[in-house]
Amino acid sequence: MRIGTWNVEYAAGLEKNAQRRAILVQQACDVWVLTETHDELELTATHTAVHSMQRPTGRLGGRWASIWTSYRVLQRIEVVDPRRTVAALVEAPSGLLIIYGTVMPWASDRGDAGPGTPVRNWSELHRVVVQQGEEWATLRRRYPKTNLCVVGDLNMNLGGQHYYGTAQSRRLLREAMAQCGLFCATQTERLPIGALAHPPIDHVLLPVAWEPRVQVVAAWEGKSGLAPRLSDHSGLVVAVG
Repeated sequence: MRIGTWNVEYAAGLEKNAQRRAILVQQACDVWVLTETHDELELTATHTAVHSMQRPTGRLGGRWASIWTSYRVLQRIEVVDPRRTVAALVEAPSGLLIIYGTVMPWASDRGDAGPGTPVRNWSELHRVVVQQGEEWATLRRRYPKTNLCVVGDLNMNLGGQHYYGTAQSRRLLREAMAQCGLFCATQTERLPIGALAHPPIDHVLLPVAWEPRVQVVAAWEGKSGLAPRLSDHSGLVVAVG
């Protein structure tokens, strides 16, 4: 099984989307979670989509998170925050699997705070990490015989030197992962040396029992050399053997 994630910066431009799609097809993932995505970037020929709500970006069709999977989708799972997150129960070769796609808040994210309301940097991330961790735990209790994977833009690096996020956000995330029996398959130390210029802030969290047979098999920059910028984030693929 191959699971990939990429924040595609709302997938603007027909020519750039053709290049983005070519990368997605080449990587041949069974599960993609695309974040900051758009309906114009689609894989309908081979995959089924489950989307978060549309997000106003000035261009109809923008979304925070979309799941694209070649596995049979058995159920769309209701989530606490359908703007930021999306979840689906799928039938994977290894058994039932819940895919939970997300975009966690960035440094200056104000959430639903009104104009003029003071909001401290990172405070929304700290709130949402706890909220989503509680939801993952609820899903584990509700579907005790089903594996859970959490995939998307977590807006923090895990492992390596500090790059983005806070010590508090990393602590809260690790506590949530421990409570749900998850590990981060894309923490910095698990990437091939020199694969990316900066530690990734997009991640794949998988069941701890899978850890010995999981590896990062692809990582690429959203902007490389003189080529057009396809994203301000790197993309990642992990394989479960």
